[in-house]
Amino acid sequence: MKIKLCLFSSTPDIEKLNFLVKVLTGTPLELAQRAIAWGYDGFEFMPDPENVTDPGEIERALKATGAMMPVVNSGRIAAQGMALLHADKVLRARAIKAFKRMLDLAACFQARVGLGMSRGAGIPGASRQEMDILADDVFRELTEHATKVGAVIMLEPADPGVTAYINTMDEAVAWVDRINNPHFGVMLDTYQLADAEPSIEHGIRAARGLANHIHLYDPSRWPPGVRDGTQRLDWKNIGRVLQEEKFSGTGSVVLAPEGDPEPAARAAVRFLRSLLSKDGVHS
Repeated sequence: MKIKLCLFSSTPDIEKLNFLVKVLTGTPLELAQRAIAWGYDGFEFMPDPENVTDPGEIERALKATGAMMPVVNSGRIAAQGMALLHADKVLRARAIKAFKRMLDLAACFQARVGLGMSRGAGIPGASRQEMDILADDVFRELTEHATKVGAVIMLEPADPGVTAYINTMDEAVAWVDRINNPHFGVMLDTYQLADAEPSIEHGIRAARGLANHIHLYDPSRWPPGVRDGTQRLDWKNIGRVLQEEKFSGTGSVVLAPEGDPEPAARAAVRFLRSLLSKDGVHS
């Protein structure tokens, strides 16, 4: 099973947003250098949605270090007060424009864009049918843009604490079937798998082999394998099911929410490479 491992990352201004998880911050070059030095293959980048980083700066950083940036994370759209599925047409339009900018950035690197919390918490009072109609319009508009520029959208089911809409992998895969475009897929997230699925095994198998990216962190928001006895997730079982499903692609890891992040990041990548390697052979 071949999985390239990345660190969640963003520009330093994310620290003002009190974001859901702790991420690596710095310039693209600093992010790439630290990710490689700490044992990762690259970074998942979370740009400011209204001031997206120059792709040329990222390209130079990747070339200088050998790092990869396979995924652009759109989570800051929600953190900065917008939502793709919002009752306010102005905020919705701003979010759609921001997501398209992220697709443009991703296309420069043959990367993918996660569509998770950026869809918003849901519209109070809206029926499921009303949400479906709105989502259909927005998802198709974004998919049309992704197709045009050459990027891929990954719909991420999220736990009810994040959004009231599209909480399970069964729901996300149904949207993939409905949109029916290779530029619209799904991704996995271990937090969601623990909190929203009948079981983690069910959630992974429900992806039907369509997912090629996974967020890897405990519901405590700590990276895997660094707090023995205190983490909720059975990482050995997760690794087993991913192997059985022949999962391949990329995975991203958060930083420790407290203390020096480097030792925990190094421990997490060692743990994951051992867990996710087949017959002891690392990806």
